[in-house]
Amino acid sequence: MVRKPQQSSPENQWNRLARDLIYDAKQVLLYAGINIPERKEKGEPVDYGDVVERMTRGTGAGAIHDPTTRRVHFEPDYIQKIIDFQTRFEFPVIDKSFGPGGIAGYIQEGSGEEGDLELKNPTLNHIIKQAMLAKNGELPFAFVSARQLAQFEVEQFGVMTNIYEAPIFVNVSTPAGIDEAVKHRDKGHYIITTHSFFDSPLTLSYKDKVDIFVQCVEQGLPVYLTTMPFSGQNGPMTPYGIALLAFAEFLAGMAIAYAVDPDVTIVNGAYPTMCTAGRNPELKMGSVTHNMVNYLVSYTSRLLDIPSIQSGCTIEGTVHRDDILGTDFQTVRALLLWEDMFEGWHMLRHTYGFLADLANFSFEKAKNDIAAMHHIQSLDDEGITSVLANNVRLNMDFKKAEALYKKPTRLFKREKGDVVWVIVETVNNFQGDFGRHDHTLTNIPSEWF
Repeated sequence: MVRKPQQSSPENQWNRLARDLIYDAKQVLLYAGINIPERKEKGEPVDYGDVVERMTRGTGAGAIHDPTTRRVHFEPDYIQKIIDFQTRFEFPVIDKSFGPGGIAGYIQEGSGEEGDLELKNPTLNHIIKQAMLAKNGELPFAFVSARQLAQFEVEQFGVMTNIYEAPIFVNVSTPAGIDEAVKHRDKGHYIITTHSFFDSPLTLSYKDKVDIFVQCVEQGLPVYLTTMPFSGQNGPMTPYGIALLAFAEFLAGMAIAYAVDPDVTIVNGAYPTMCTAGRNPELKMGSVTHNMVNYLVSYTSRLLDIPSIQSGCTIEGTVHRDDILGTDFQTVRALLLWEDMFEGWHMLRHTYGFLADLANFSFEKAKNDIAAMHHIQSLDDEGITSVLANNVRLNMDFKKAEALYKKPTRLFKREKGDVVWVIVETVNNFQGDFGRHDHTLTNIPSEWF
């Protein structure tokens, strides 16, 4: 009997992609490394010497500083050693958990559709409302979904922990905020501090941001690191390339944390952001491509047992419409992807309330999004099929996405490792501007789902 050749399952293909991503990220950190910037404050050079000393001390040849190029390079075996120390099994949030995000700068009132848009600075009352949303929605974790603009860094802890008991992601930027985080941690609350200290590609941001991260690690606080390159801007244009850079930057951040305390819990918040190329880029955060790129990073983290929180289910633009299931089309489409199609992921942020490419947060939209999320989570296969059948556009998009999910190499071409050298060349020759590399011009996509 002649047996027909069997195609590999989607899981096998995603596993292969994830292994490629891990290998290539190590190559990026070996050949490009991370840049120690030359900055001045009040006319004086900023000294990153203590950070460099922390990263390289006791590593042998694991982390090497080149003072001529001001870059720190990491050996692949050293990065693997750090990865092996991580585990997500002690992290108190189960897999496939939807939750809020914590990036918006303003509270949006009104749909924005008929000129009724009003933007407000966040107040303490908005933090209370966020805590109530998380509690009443029975969500597995909480953020303050509008940046406090440094006004309520200490107060946020008391408000959130008095209302909400599950893990809480909080932004801290001062020693007072760290002290408050430690105090509430010691009272039994699970506090994760959020950080963003990389300027893509592969460059440390302001020294005080790095210092706050190090101090949180020294205190044994779980830390969450966001890296956010934009495709065709400060990151490669291709879906695989932008995922690679975001993941490599996270691994570099994990190396910094490991040098301070090998036992600290660090959450992968890598956020590869899809957008169009050119001088006036349009963000594509609501696209299927954007969701799948974030899924690849999340899937890779899951494979390595690293706690991971990626981005999805947000929409493009400032207008909130009642298109389907009481909320926006792109939100529902992404909820269905993550709930019904994607497997092997941990946590998802930005799943409700966000508008204007995450700049604004709407409580009206948040309530609608949470209701849609719970409705979708309650459906069986027949119910999901019914939702798809009743919306032609959604059904078509879902089938396109399903074809990509079953054969992800259609979207994620590894480019035979060449994208590693695209990153290295752009860092070395174009000051990190990927718009100047031929790779961007030859890979501008013709279609965004």
